[in-house]
Amino acid sequence: MEKTAGAATVQTRDVGSGVARIFSYYWRLILALAVTLLIGIVILLLRFFPYSEKNITESLQQTFPGQLRIYHFQPVYFPHPGCRAERVTFRSNSSPSDSPPVVAIQWLTIQGSYADLLLRPHHVARVYLDGLRVQVPPLGSAGAFNGGYEDSQMTIGEVVANGAMLELARAGDKPVERFDIHELSLNNVTAQSGIGYRLIMRNPTPPGEITATGHFGPFISSDPAKTPVSGSYSFERADISAFRGIAGIVDSRGTFSGPLERVDVQGTTESPNFEVVRSGHAAHLSTRFHLRVNGMNGDVALTDVNASYIDTRIRAAGSVAGNEGWGKKLTSLDFEVHDGRIQDMLRLIVREKQPPMSGVTNFKAHVTVPPEGKPFLKEVTLQGNFDIADGHFAKPTRQQSVNELSRTAQGQKKANPEEKIDGPVDQITSHVQGNVELHDGMATFANLQFTVPGAAALMHGTYNLLNEKIDLHGTLKMDAKFSNSTSGIKSLFAKVLDPFLNKKGGAEVPVLVDGTYGNPHFGLDLNPVKK
Repeated sequence: MEKTAGAATVQTRDVGSGVARIFSYYWRLILALAVTLLIGIVILLLRFFPYSEKNITESLQQTFPGQLRIYHFQPVYFPHPGCRAERVTFRSNSSPSDSPPVVAIQWLTIQGSYADLLLRPHHVARVYLDGLRVQVPPLGSAGAFNGGYEDSQMTIGEVVANGAMLELARAGDKPVERFDIHELSLNNVTAQSGIGYRLIMRNPTPPGEITATGHFGPFISSDPAKTPVSGSYSFERADISAFRGIAGIVDSRGTFSGPLERVDVQGTTESPNFEVVRSGHAAHLSTRFHLRVNGMNGDVALTDVNASYIDTRIRAAGSVAGNEGWGKKLTSLDFEVHDGRIQDMLRLIVREKQPPMSGVTNFKAHVTVPPEGKPFLKEVTLQGNFDIADGHFAKPTRQQSVNELSRTAQGQKKANPEEKIDGPVDQITSHVQGNVELHDGMATFANLQFTVPGAAALMHGTYNLLNEKIDLHGTLKMDAKFSNSTSGIKSLFAKVLDPFLNKKGGAEVPVLVDGTYGNPHFGLDLNPVKK
């Protein structure tokens, strides 16, 4: 029995050993096959790896023809297939050799997936552009990009270029405009369907923060101006004091859509402290606008702008566009106010704390601002007409003068000139209307009519906005005789002039207004100039 048991034990050991040898053989075989397969995959990757320097270089140059340079390239195989390129630069074919690159990237990282290599060989999961800097030469210069564009079958899930910088060079000695891009992401990038984007950046002029989201493309290489763009934007805390002559903080929001050559923009602006610097009065200004932008040359057509300044509504339309004979943009606007408040409008141009006049105003004006580089008041030109109804003056002494003019023109007794004005005076209203042209800081008035009960003045002349000097001449018509407007010894001389100045129904007196806005002088015009 013991002999039989021992033989069985030996036999069992032999069987176990044989099984182990079989498993060991197959394990070595499987391992050898795996190693062979891995070596084969590595060889295939090295030979046909889509993220090789050759493939990436050819792809970039096909998409953006020009001079491309990569200082260091490193393929990446694990855990994700891709590559890293250091110090990538791009120049247009027309760039001078000593000019800075149009595009410079400190690190270009491309990240794919092995699943996409099998199922979507033309798809890249992500692209990171670290240290992206784009320097655009002035339009028309030798270094400006004028390369072509070729459609690509490649699609990209996401492109991230946070911390990028865009610099736009300007002609002459003007400083470069720099846009600091805090966040930039492009999604679903394809030549066939375009690009989704999100952008947060610092705008240089006027300084403020811009956020925009939307869609661009597909790019139409045969006619780039027809490429569609759409989205929404916000422009926060824009400091408009960057523009000479005005100040304030503006917030704006809106939407836009259309081809690049004609992008329709609709939006609003809010400025709680809009100010014309010369007057020094800050007040609330809000607008609703519809404009059209030519994204190819920057021309803007303001099709409809409705503004609200304090309690006055202003409607405007016009353009900011290139013009023959000017190297820069020419601003041309038409303004209209209907049943507005003259006191609101005066806050834009006078320095007094309280507007000098109140009343209901209507006006139409055409304004042109040529890009001559002069101070605003010397550069702007204006042609318009206006009227002010139910006008009365804020300063009691000035209103009292109007009241006296009205009473004496009607033949009523004048008030005692020594009587002190100690309270509100009668509000005899006046009506003013006329035509005005503004050029080189000088306002020229024609058919300027000033009317109060019993008197009407028809004037012409100038008002200098730069030094506030007045030079107006004209005729004052009164219901009463000229001698009735004076008293004492003056009345005796006036009676001598009555036959010359009195017309049927009253007197016609040549008058003038000179001096300054703050200290005007009214009197007889002994040397009248007809116009």
